[in-house]
Amino acid sequence: MFKHRFPVVVCFALVLAVLACQALSTPGPEVKWDSSPDKVVIRATFCCGFVPQGYALNYIPDVQVWGDGRIIWVQTSNSGERRVLEGHLTETEMKTLLQRVADDGFFGWKDNYADYTVTDLPSQCLSVELATKSKSVCEYYKGAPQAFHELYAYIASGAGTTGADFVPATGYLTAYPQTFSGPAPQPDLHWPADSLGFSLSEAVGGRWAEGEALELAWRVVNTKLWGGVVQEGEAFYQLTVQVPVVSQNAPPAP
Repeated sequence: MFKHRFPVVVCFALVLAVLACQALSTPGPEVKWDSSPDKVVIRATFCCGFVPQGYALNYIPDVQVWGDGRIIWVQTSNSGERRVLEGHLTETEMKTLLQRVADDGFFGWKDNYADYTVTDLPSQCLSVELATKSKSVCEYYKGAPQAFHELYAYIASGAGTTGADFVPATGYLTAYPQTFSGPAPQPDLHWPADSLGFSLSEAVGGRWAEGEALELAWRVVNTKLWGGVVQEGEAFYQLTVQVPVVSQNAPPAP
């Protein structure tokens, strides 16, 4: 009665093995990309959830890699201070990085992994655009494979390259007037309006800044992304700085 069962089971197992081998040997997308300096090939973000508007406007993706190898990534200390670094990947390093993305299985992962038992959290997303295929993988709270987190962490750490502090040439500065029910906090900066040529009251609706004014504002927002306090005379402000091409939320057109 059972004399044919064993061969059937064996054949079925062999079929599954063949299919598995075929799946493993299926080639991923060809590792070619648009090498234009204005083309973002890789972007990793972990934002923004339930946060103040100022934090979202100040947010810069954890890492961005452009087609010509330019890479900008963010380091955040335990105290919340941000350091933005800029480096350059060679063509060989770019190819090696993108090949790792493909080899890790990125293009076979689901687009979204989510566990909504917790609300108001940020989503962690990694996006890659090759010449023949684009893919984004996002995780809300948990559910993504461990390989996703390992790949994200590697790229967001600068992908093995070294960098120098990124200094924006221009930025869109917005000042938000602050009032306090009790004593005002110790300011992070006294705004030298006379030497800079404009008051923060002129930036309440947003304005472009460069030079020393941008340098001071950039220092404040990198020190306290959640809102440093700047004093000018008797007035207090919090600041946001949006950098063209670099900030997640693009500033208005000049």
